[in-house]
Amino acid sequence: MLSSPLANPLLPTAAATVGGLLIAGLAGLVAARASWNGTLASRWRTWVAIALLYGTAALAGPAAVALLAAVLALQAVREYARLVGLARGDLVVPLGAAVALPAAGLLGGREVLYGAALVAALLATLPALLEDDAERAGRRIADAAFGVLYGPLALSHLVLLAAAPDGGAGLLLALGLAVALSDVGAYLVGRAFGRAPLAPRLSPAKTRQGLVGNLAGALLGVCLFAPHVALPTAPLAIVVAVGAVWGDLLESALKRSAGLKDSGAWLPGFGGLLDRVDSLLVVAPLAYLALAVWS
Repeated sequence: MLSSPLANPLLPTAAATVGGLLIAGLAGLVAARASWNGTLASRWRTWVAIALLYGTAALAGPAAVALLAAVLALQAVREYARLVGLARGDLVVPLGAAVALPAAGLLGGREVLYGAALVAALLATLPALLEDDAERAGRRIADAAFGVLYGPLALSHLVLLAAAPDGGAGLLLALGLAVALSDVGAYLVGRAFGRAPLAPRLSPAKTRQGLVGNLAGALLGVCLFAPHVALPTAPLAIVVAVGAVWGDLLESALKRSAGLKDSGAWLPGFGGLLDRVDSLLVVAPLAYLALAVWS
């Protein structure tokens, strides 16, 4: 379940591929004469940190992935609670699920994970019931139960993907890179050719033309690790592209409802953690479903 990332045979490929892309991004910053203290440079530095943490966990095995998923889920729950106005008492179960669900996926697999998630979602309904809150019970129950699913359960699928016979480090690296490049592709194409808004009220910057860049970026990310992925390239790229847009719009809906631009300030250049992993929260479960169907 845990091994040295330095001993993983995928390390040279991962280092060359991701390192090459980061160097290309740095060259782009230099060519554009971007300020080292500006937003684009901050985003590049954040990408470096993300690549190191995510890549190391993927190469180190399911136990390391579970630890990373738990850390990310804890912060995701905190930011989600801020967006929906989750009370402190309603926050206890989602925070516990952030630690318990990745562990359940690691130790018990899919059946234990889904059972634990169902129990956690039911437990999340108790605070409103015990407080006899007739006025706000429906909203509190829905927000707390979704708080279990949105971050903790979604990120726990990374553990299932890491431990799956046809999954492992290759699939995790492909998904991580495809999600990142789909975002970059959508941004670049949208800036250059975007005319028709995709969802003007939820995410004004997103355009329908950007969907082309979204799919192209996802396809490139999957192709770069295609020899190490059991799933066929084109269908997996479509899963990533659809999930990336879906996840982005889902988080945008939560932010717009809360009247906030960012979910937090955890990641320099991006805002909150949810602003960076929103796509992955949908892509990971969809990719696991695709893997289960294909296998």
